[in-house]
Amino acid sequence: MLSITVKTYSDNLYQPASNVGYEQFVFFEANHISTVVADVANKQVMQLKIYTAPETNFLGLTYDELKGIAELKEDLNQKFKERKVLITSPNCTLVPEALLNVVETDAYYKLNQKLMPQSQVLYCKMHVQQTACVFNVRNELMKLIRFNMPMVDVYHSSLLFIKAIESQAFENPANKLHLQLHPGYFEVLNFDGQLKFYNTFTFETETEIVYYLLAVAEQMQISHGCDVVLYGNSTHMTELHNLLSKYVRSVQYGIKPKTFTFPLSFKQFGEHQFFNESAALLCE
Repeated sequence: MLSITVKTYSDNLYQPASNVGYEQFVFFEANHISTVVADVANKQVMQLKIYTAPETNFLGLTYDELKGIAELKEDLNQKFKERKVLITSPNCTLVPEALLNVVETDAYYKLNQKLMPQSQVLYCKMHVQQTACVFNVRNELMKLIRFNMPMVDVYHSSLLFIKAIESQAFENPANKLHLQLHPGYFEVLNFDGQLKFYNTFTFETETEIVYYLLAVAEQMQISHGCDVVLYGNSTHMTELHNLLSKYVRSVQYGIKPKTFTFPLSFKQFGEHQFFNESAALLCE
């Protein structure tokens, strides 16, 4: 049985008895599972709950292993006004909505990505930049989702990341590369009124991240004035920040979306951490 650690950050006014009036967003990522309870009408995050376990890839667990997480099972048994699921993984391909053929999603995905064994290809839209996402999820995880949340919409968080950056209206966006660090891979985004660049890269060392990032900056013709904004939960963020500072004009940490209200307990972790969870209210 997995040894699960659960950390909960709640608003002082949050009452679970009011859940029927709230929405829940459930995130699955390799190094953690998280749930967000939100009062969508008032643009307020009421609770964030993080599930972690040492040396565990939650995206690779079997259905029985996932079902055996008692705290998660109890969480998913609660009744909410609405619920959405988000998958955070490198197994995704963005495509213009106008070109998305839902009949050929498997074939389209295979042109750009390697299909995982015993998995299925899904697609999603989030009313962001006329962009859809085709992504790959293991059957074991989908079994947990469909058995416990039968009618839930499943999204890929790449679209949420793009939408969260779009909503913040950064100054001088053309020179900014937004880098979100995940276990074993990272996302790079350039957004200047419209989606200019998005891709994911796998890596083993921080030096590889710098190499890929500088290659993107060169491709975007911003290498002489590149500003980097960092997001992510990794313990290597400080090291990456220091390393990047040697090669780009500026490096800063990202901040949570300004249009929402968060529990005071969110001050226990950095602004750049749990960025997707903090932007959950942007899901549509």
